[in-house]
Amino acid sequence: MVYIIDGYNVMHAREGGDIQRRDLESKRAAFIEDVVNYLAAAGEEGIIVFDSRRSEASGCRTLEGTPVTVCFSSRLESADLFIGKLVQKMLSTSSERIRVVSADWEVQRGALRERVERMPPRNFLGDMGDFAEKLAFSPEKDKIRWRFEDRVDGETLRKLEAIRRDERSG
Repeated sequence: MVYIIDGYNVMHAREGGDIQRRDLESKRAAFIEDVVNYLAAAGEEGIIVFDSRRSEASGCRTLEGTPVTVCFSSRLESADLFIGKLVQKMLSTSSERIRVVSADWEVQRGALRERVERMPPRNFLGDMGDFAEKLAFSPEKDKIRWRFEDRVDGETLRKLEAIRRDERSG
């Protein structure tokens, strides 16, 4: 199963509404880290898609050593449209099942296809929370590296930082 996650949509559901601009980067990093930890432990793959208001071109980076790819759409293409195209591409090139996580009706409507499941953010966040709770009481918890920085090599962290800076300065 591959999860395609509407990043800011799910983050807003997680945070209960608006995220202050000054908190956006830290909240996004924490969200990515939690998704990486959840999907890695669950043995699933994921693609997190965020809108970008400044970048001329969309771009994706696979977080080395993790099953997660982080994408930023271009300022000319919404994350919703990017997700729709991604689903279409995956359906034509892969036989894997896809789970689209978004509260956006257009994204969910675009996911009404064979091999594609729709999942509301609250369900995804609930699954992540249930997993974290189970792990908290597991003797295996000390064997798992939890920090995002522990799971990603330095070069990938530098590339993500460059993408983040580009979005801030553009």
